Amino acid sequence: MPHWTRHLARYVVLTAITAASIGVMVWVSLRDDSAAKRAREQLTTPVPVVAQPKPLVAIEKIVPAVHEVTSKYSGKIRAWETYSLGFEQPGRIIELGTDPDGRPLDDGSRVVKGQMLARLDDRVLQARVAEATANVEQASSDMRRAREAREGGFGAISEAEYQQYLTSDALAKAALEMATKNLGDAVLYSPVDGVVSRRSSTVGEFVGASATVFEIVENDEVLLVVDVPESKIHTLQNRMRTASEARAQGQGDSESQVFRARVNLETYDRFGKRLPPISAEVFRIGEVADARTGLFEVEIRVPNEQHLLRPGMVATADIVTDRVSAYRIPESAVLFRGEETYVYGLEEASEPLQVMFWQVDTVPLPIAQKIPLADWIDQGDHLLVPTNSAEIDRVVTRGHQRLSDGQHVRVTNSGASNEVQYVTPKKDEGPMARAES
Repeated sequence: MPHWTRHLARYVVLTAITAASIGVMVWVSLRDDSAAKRAREQLTTPVPVVAQPKPLVAIEKIVPAVHEVTSKYSGKIRAWETYSLGFEQPGRIIELGTDPDGRPLDDGSRVVKGQMLARLDDRVLQARVAEATANVEQASSDMRRAREAREGGFGAISEAEYQQYLTSDALAKAALEMATKNLGDAVLYSPVDGVVSRRSSTVGEFVGASATVFEIVENDEVLLVVDVPESKIHTLQNRMRTASEARAQGQGDSESQVFRARVNLETYDRFGKRLPPISAEVFRIGEVADARTGLFEVEIRVPNEQHLLRPGMVATADIVTDRVSAYRIPESAVLFRGEETYVYGLEEASEPLQVMFWQVDTVPLPIAQKIPLADWIDQGDHLLVPTNSAEIDRVVTRGHQRLSDGQHVRVTNSGASNEVQYVTPKKDEGPMARAES
């Protein structure tokens, strides 16, 4: 075959192939294919809500309950009562009382009511009692003879003489009572169960009348004294009146009848943990403000059976000013935006679940719900929201700073009650199988 013939045949074949390709392309472009339509629709359809990325949040179950409204104050521990004890007459101390170990009483020794604290040298006093006793016997004898003479008649004794005998007898008996009392006062006894806070004298010292020998503090109960400003006194007074009325009428539970306070010591155990609070009771509200500070003293009665509390210790008191039915919401979950205060709760919405081009099911998805707080009580690390001012089931505690009302969210904490999340189907339960069922 000539050379030019081969080139011509090749040119014809390439031309035919090109024309056929163009024809196929035109046919495909003009063909109304439903699959192509679906492909185009897939490219323009928005991503389903289930598949969209969502902000992560943590939630907490909120249960309404009766909560205590408290106000915190600090103060110092005082003894329930302090006794300054001394002798009513001067004398020299010859003996001191002893503690259970047989040692002389000293600062910190525990004593019981009626225990002997100290004794004076009473030899002179005993002699005076003996002298007074003899005088009483003599006066009684004289009085007996005078009475017999008077009853015998015949003017043996005048009325003036008889009255003189009566007076002498009375004076002798009074002197005996005085001498006996002075002898008894030579011994000093403890009037209460308590602790010796200070001993001022020892054996051999001469003490004057009414000079303090022992100071004893009564500390089975102690007082925590806190200073309260004028603006809070009205609230405390109302609570004390309410508790007193409830106690008198037998209304409410035991806590409603007590003006409760929780006392926290500024001390720690050996593991660095604070000691548990002590349940106490408000005892007295001062009537007059302190002239220097302008604050009112409020006394809180604190039980001290183990005698761990000592005068001078610092403590804080959470005084219960009211008890309300409320939701307890962490302060970190509350948003303050201008004059608006609110939290985010959760509500459920059903959204379609799609696999490729088919909707196979609907799933519940959590949506952030803005809950305004009209009334609330600030309690430091949490807020109390009265149950009659809002309905709250769950609140968002983390991830809520950038949320908006109605926004879909994803809950991350598995411990939250009634948690709503999309759960991936099991391997043996694919979407198509669920659709067929």
